[in-house]
Amino acid sequence: MHTPLSRRSLLTGAVALGSTAVVSNLTGCSPSSGVGSFNDSSSHSGERTGKEILFYLSAGHDFAPYKRVISKFEQEHKVKVTIQTFQWPDLQQKLTADFLSGTTPDITEEPGGFWATRFGNDGNIMAFDDYIKKDKGFLDDFVPAGLDVRQASGKTYAVPMHLTMGGLVFANSEMLAKAKVPMPTTWEEFLEATKRIQASGVEHGCALNNDSSYGTPWLLQNGGKYTADKSTPMQPADAAVEAMVFQRDLVYKHKVSPTPVASSEYSGPRKLLTSKRCGFIITGPWDISAVRTEDKNFPLIIGAPLKHKEQKTTITGSGLMIPTKSQNADLCWELIKVLTDADVQAQVTKEVGMACSRKSWAKSDVVQNDPNMRVVATARDLAVAPDRAYWPNQNMAKIADAGKVMYENVILSNKDPRSEVAIYNKTVGKLLSR
Repeated sequence: MHTPLSRRSLLTGAVALGSTAVVSNLTGCSPSSGVGSFNDSSSHSGERTGKEILFYLSAGHDFAPYKRVISKFEQEHKVKVTIQTFQWPDLQQKLTADFLSGTTPDITEEPGGFWATRFGNDGNIMAFDDYIKKDKGFLDDFVPAGLDVRQASGKTYAVPMHLTMGGLVFANSEMLAKAKVPMPTTWEEFLEATKRIQASGVEHGCALNNDSSYGTPWLLQNGGKYTADKSTPMQPADAAVEAMVFQRDLVYKHKVSPTPVASSEYSGPRKLLTSKRCGFIITGPWDISAVRTEDKNFPLIIGAPLKHKEQKTTITGSGLMIPTKSQNADLCWELIKVLTDADVQAQVTKEVGMACSRKSWAKSDVVQNDPNMRVVATARDLAVAPDRAYWPNQNMAKIADAGKVMYENVILSNKDPRSEVAIYNKTVGKLLSR
């Protein structure tokens, strides 16, 4: 067993999450509450002696299907499940404090990045090996990409619950029809389609995002990758430059996208889409529900991540993990199995539009009867964690900041891509050396 994370390591991880979280609102947490009585608030200091499961969940993820199965679970096991919800950065900070104090929740959601593997490797999160051996075949129905980001050194530290991805092409089907263009599948087709939509009278052919994470799929699609090579962390450097040039040219050369505005808010392009001021945005399944909320009759059509040299995109989503000091680990494992049940996942998708992690989820009626969700289901196999080489490094926050600066300098400020990529590689190379 590794020794628990040092205070410095934990606090560094908390800062890193603040720099890398993609699809989170960045403020606030809600009061704690039991599933059976969601208005009850309570203190959670001291022993729970098996009568209560304390569950940390991402804000907004206390979906009705989960509440229903948790209520049933409470009755069957004669235990109270008390949920506390947090925005992702706040959840990271809460776990940081808990690990340092030694008083932790029994089970917690995680956002699919470095949490499970780093915290697991340092002894703060349980490896599920014994449970997996007992429940043979349980993991067989989960998409490999969702498992891979939660595994290290042959151990599994979390079970994927939601599985989403960036890089999807959201479009207005009526605009496509008017401009007589099909859903683009390559970079070249995307550029041509944006020009023709704009020529048909739409203000913008597409709208790029100000958030640097939305630019990563372009890098992957051009064969680029992040590595631990201190001399050239982002390589091949030329592939990175080409990906940045293509995005920059959409704004400044072809003028099919407005210039993104620096902001901590990433919803600007989506609002241009739903107000019918642009034809395309590049985003993820998290925007499906938002589009429907902004315009319930919006003619949304979704295309798979684009292909250039490769067809790849970034993985997102969340999973469930159990802290080593959980007072109810065995019951929490049973709860994980209930919450990730295939029928429950189908209910979550039907009621809130969330994409989920099981292979069999893609075969459910709710997915098969929705052409957009079928695209999402297929795209799960294209999703990867591009920055995994950086996860063990204590300078993740500064590395993320370097990527943000590079993206904003090129896409928001029209600076030279080659120079910015060189600066990124030099900056990150030094951080990897520390």
